[in-house]
Amino acid sequence: MKLSKRLDALAQLVPYGLKVVDVGCDHGFLPCILVQKEISPFIIGVDVHKGPYKAACRTVEAYGLTDCVDVRLGDGLLPVKPGEAEVAILAGIGGSTIKDILEQSPLVVEQLKRLILQPMTGEDVVRHWLTSHGWVIVAEEIIAEDGRLYQIIAAEKGQAKKLEDIEVGYGPLLIKKRHELLPELLKKDVAAVQDILAQLAKSESSESQIKHKEFQNKLAKMKELEEWLSAAKQS
Repeated sequence: MKLSKRLDALAQLVPYGLKVVDVGCDHGFLPCILVQKEISPFIIGVDVHKGPYKAACRTVEAYGLTDCVDVRLGDGLLPVKPGEAEVAILAGIGGSTIKDILEQSPLVVEQLKRLILQPMTGEDVVRHWLTSHGWVIVAEEIIAEDGRLYQIIAAEKGQAKKLEDIEVGYGPLLIKKRHELLPELLKKDVAAVQDILAQLAKSESSESQIKHKEFQNKLAKMKELEEWLSAAKQS
């Protein structure tokens, strides 16, 4: 079994020897690989949809891993009891949904040692939630796959420092190490914000003018980061 670049990056962030819950496990490939590589002794795979749940069950049975991988049908972390897992992976889900999943199972989250999150959107929502709920970002990665860029965030419990707005959006560690894919990510986002500004400029309503100013400020910070990355690359 070979994992995609995105799933492989998630697997590399799992500490050895800890029990894992994979929320949104889809076909169950990641849980099986984690057991096969002896990264984790026990995995709970959860999916809210019956199709992926059944597919994951078939995958686990095909690889003879039913003793080590327990696939459960349910919403988020609700099928998991406190203490059953030490690491939670929430990948391929929107940032707001990740936030909701974590908030609806506080007793389970309280027992976790590491969160590994890969939001499809709303990375800023995820980072803000982490730093305001006693989690420190310990690792970040950007993966390019199938024409998309995915941000991956790993966090552990601790006293987090307040992040600047630009760090909330693009990751304090990604910025610090000047990740090679960060300029590409910024370029796409700058273009999207410029499109939004063009649309807002067509309206004269007070609400649109307020939003226009907010997006102008956001664009200025993004441009500033772009210039900083470009200058660092040239030096």
